Amino acid sequence: MYKIFIVTIVLLAVQLSYAQDSIKYADATTLMMVGKAKTTDSIYQRIDSVEAKEMPQAVKNLAKQSAGIAILFETNSRIIRAKWDLPKEVYLHNMTPDAHSGLDLYCFKAGKWQFVSIGRVAPGINQNQIIVQNMDSSLKQFMLYLPLYNGVSQLQIGVQQNATINKPTKPAVNTARRIVVYGSSVVQGASASRAGMAYPAILQRRTGFDWINLGFSGSAKMEMPLAKYLATVPADCYVLDCIPNPSPEEISERSYPFIKYLHEQQPAIPIVLVETIFRQNGLWDQQVGNTVKRQNEEIRKTYERLKKEGVKNIYYLETDKLIGNDHEATIDGIHLTDLGFTRMADAVLPVVKKALAEKK
Repeated sequence: MYKIFIVTIVLLAVQLSYAQDSIKYADATTLMMVGKAKTTDSIYQRIDSVEAKEMPQAVKNLAKQSAGIAILFETNSRIIRAKWDLPKEVYLHNMTPDAHSGLDLYCFKAGKWQFVSIGRVAPGINQNQIIVQNMDSSLKQFMLYLPLYNGVSQLQIGVQQNATINKPTKPAVNTARRIVVYGSSVVQGASASRAGMAYPAILQRRTGFDWINLGFSGSAKMEMPLAKYLATVPADCYVLDCIPNPSPEEISERSYPFIKYLHEQQPAIPIVLVETIFRQNGLWDQQVGNTVKRQNEEIRKTYERLKKEGVKNIYYLETDKLIGNDHEATIDGIHLTDLGFTRMADAVLPVVKKALAEKK
């Protein structure tokens, strides 16, 4: 009888342990999503296919990537897993797999966001990973960033069977305050080590505002369909960090009508113009260095023209304020490291704050 009692106790302990560690999954669509400009036909893409119809093909393709989109949720689970499906396997020479196709988890602790861990990428398109385990069982608010340079067809977040997972009761991201950033690969997130280190994501955590990442790698060339789209996106401020991609000639031709249109459609919304970062390889490659110089000269001309015409609520950020002068902020002379993104965030934030404070 004593032996039976011991066996029963052991079995109950095993069953209890299994119940605590077995996982149930919540579809991310049932939780809170931030970092999206508008609703879309495919939930984890950045621009709706119908609204992208007149945009260049490269932008249409990049708009299907999930850069800047994040899921907010609360749970008291000691374990967080994730299952996510990618449309394709990606190789990028200047990015980590966990940045272009993985997940990045933060927790809101003591009044600020703190990095927790990543959802690492395994070979293949169907991913299923433990992100963190052995936590305490207090209720916590989390934010899970989606891949920077890949899409997501489905995402499920796993917690213990006996735990809760819900939308946050008091979200630490205020979706009523929106900063929309249109730009190049620097905006999209090349070459952050993980998704949360792209500078719009850094600024989202610092400010508590919802920063919308409309970075289109190599393809932010100020075409009018993009101006028309931006003008329909609710925003408290527009940041135009798109000068790295168009040629000096394209900037001369396109920047004035692009910015003029956006201002005319949304005259009360401040616009921050950001010069292109100085490409570090341009210190040696004279053609690159000269192109960057001319790009910035052309956008400066447009800015001064708009100011002379009496355009209000327009602000300007020069290249020498962006990534420092120690030549250590890029991975390849062009795309930024986490250090470079932190410096970009440091430079952009005061200008945006000033624009919001002076908003008329």
